Amino acid sequence: MLELKKIAVTGGIASGKTTVCRLLKKHGAYQVSADEIIHQLLETNTKCKRDVVSLLGPDILTDEQIDRKKVADLVFSDLEKLTQLENLLHPLLFEEIEKEYQKVKNGNHYICFVVELPLVQEIGKEKAFDLTLAVVCNAHLAKTRHLAAGFSSTEYERRMKRQWNIEKKAEQADFIIVNDGDLSHLETQIKEFIHTLTKEYPS
Repeated sequence: MLELKKIAVTGGIASGKTTVCRLLKKHGAYQVSADEIIHQLLETNTKCKRDVVSLLGPDILTDEQIDRKKVADLVFSDLEKLTQLENLLHPLLFEEIEKEYQKVKNGNHYICFVVELPLVQEIGKEKAFDLTLAVVCNAHLAKTRHLAAGFSSTEYERRMKRQWNIEKKAEQADFIIVNDGDLSHLETQIKEFIHTLTKEYPS
């Protein structure tokens, strides 16, 4: 039996990556979120927490817990700190992703193994996956969604500076999902992707 395909789901801010991953899970994928793994590491990994506080300072703590908004406010305005933080967290992140993959790769229960990992291309980790799926949408729509989620325009612009533009992300992905329409249209594309995946990349 061939091994379960590892797929990285990337895309711009508020492009709909989480929704795409949820639909892939609905249709048979095993899904993990890099963001959720990082969240767990910062909450439960004592050494990781200590190292992050040592790097960024005690002001990032709220009630003795790492405040992710404070971390974001700090590192997205300081590229050097952001790079240092990523260098600290990414090895732990990929270790956890691999643990999840090893748990399910031979079970024959899933059509693929999906990781929501927005910066997979920017950090040069595409080769850790069999395929990259980019979720794209109109830039104005993405910004509108981001603001509706409670973020500011300044936060949006700061985060966008860390990402490739959406054209480049799409160009270097193996598959593209366009999320400019409604949920029904999105799900249709998910089904088409799964059909192509199971036909051309059988597990």
